Amino acid sequence: MSRIRTILAVMRRQFTIMVRYPTWVIQLIIWPLIFPLIYIMSAVGFAGPDGAGLATFNAAAGTNNFVAYIVVGTMAWQWVNITMWNFGTYLRDEQMLGTLESNWLCPINKFDFLIGAGLVDILKSILIIIISMLEYRFIYGINFTGNVLYWGLIFIVMFPGVYGLGSIFASLVLWAKETGAAVQLVRGIMMMLCGITFPIAIMPIWMQNLAKTLPFTYGISAARQIMVNGQSVYEASYNILLCLIEGIILLILGRVAFMYTEKRVKNQGALGRY
Repeated sequence: MSRIRTILAVMRRQFTIMVRYPTWVIQLIIWPLIFPLIYIMSAVGFAGPDGAGLATFNAAAGTNNFVAYIVVGTMAWQWVNITMWNFGTYLRDEQMLGTLESNWLCPINKFDFLIGAGLVDILKSILIIIISMLEYRFIYGINFTGNVLYWGLIFIVMFPGVYGLGSIFASLVLWAKETGAAVQLVRGIMMMLCGITFPIAIMPIWMQNLAKTLPFTYGISAARQIMVNGQSVYEASYNILLCLIEGIILLILGRVAFMYTEKRVKNQGALGRY
């Protein structure tokens, strides 16, 4: 019960801050619109005046709806990116505010800080997905296929990987004392390897092997199978299963990394250093 109270207290605090400063909603409305547009316009330009280049893309991607292919990938990436940024930098933000060290002295499980902050990020994630879907449907005119429940299943399956990576990221940020550079590095790697705008089959073999170590590669592929190609959950089960397995592994690694970080900062007294 004490752990539940801790988690709820952190969640209530983060939710209060989120409601008190609601300007983040503007980002959720604008970014889903303009971010995929960059890649869609690039695709149209690279296809040539007569669109001949699209045939090559369609053959590699397995669909002729390149706009839907791109927006599904960018939507999943935006969700992962925003969640990783918020969840992964939570402890660093607390450190910069001067409250982390005092909170760390409380006789509680320190991982509950991340759990409480993560629950608030789940609410943001749901908003991101809903806003993105509405904008892509009514502004871009994309007709997604599949059942709404199947869409929800895909994003639920990606949760372990998102929060596992967030836990690892939160631990690394406490060591490096730097948020921006770490986020840019991880975000850039994910953009290149997860195939958010192109099929990973066009990459060199060694990059494909690296891409297959990330659960988001499989999660995005499964989302496209269901939401773009109209396939069933059974047909996408291979990607769903691998996304879940790798996500759980990341979650375990995130917990181990946090335990190691907790022990390290306790021995070195590093929480007060900026």
